[in-house]
Amino acid sequence: MPAAGETERAPNIAKDVWDAAGHRAKNEGLPLIWVASRALTDYAAGTLTLPRTSPNPEARNRRGRTIFTADAVWHAADERRVKDTVRSMSALVEILLDAYARGEVHTHVRMVTTDQRDALAFAGTPDGPTGTTSPTPAVA
Repeated sequence: MPAAGETERAPNIAKDVWDAAGHRAKNEGLPLIWVASRALTDYAAGTLTLPRTSPNPEARNRRGRTIFTADAVWHAADERRVKDTVRSMSALVEILLDAYARGEVHTHVRMVTTDQRDALAFAGTPDGPTGTTSPTPAVA
């Protein structure tokens, strides 16, 4: 289920990348769609750097995989990926999940009150909240 203000997206992700990221997320007690959403949110906010700009050419069996993200996050990530010369949003999400599966990206949790969360979220962009204060993945 999407959080308030989030939309379902279906980027094409290679099965082996999805499965490897899902295995790590399960071991960490996290839903994979949450990990994907947070990685995309942090990338859009400029706090997560890509380890590379193209997906693994050996990855196969790509198909649409469900993730949820706010429209503002999706559009900000799309703008940044163009600057980073990543060919598509599907490639971007696959790169982020592959980095997570390989242990190049780690989740960290920061606890805040609702008021702190709201204040930080609205400070993220002039257009409104981006979700950047949620528990966030970070590059190792």
